[in-house]
Amino acid sequence: MGRMFVEALRAGLWGLLLGPALAVLLVLGALLFDPKCGVGDSGGCAMGLVTAPIAVALPSFGLFFALGLLRGLWRRRPSDPAAAVRRLRNWGREE
Repeated sequence: MGRMFVEALRAGLWGLLLGPALAVLLVLGALLFDPKCGVGDSGGCAMGLVTAPIAVALPSFGLFFALGLLRGLWRRRPSDPAAAVRRLRNWGREE
């Protein structure tokens, strides 16, 4: 169970790296292709480079952590569900 948590934490850390990186790329794309950015006082467009990665960091960590945890639980599922049900049904009985 500990190994599954460590793998989920590792996936969350990947999300902590990839989410803000993708946010920066999206903001850079908006800066390049939005005609409103770059004319006049467009400080809001430039502030997106700072605020978008910060805003995306925790949700991307949580999403990747949850996906890593679900992946670990999926790998631990029983290969024979009927045998698992029988084992649970007979749990606590001495035979």
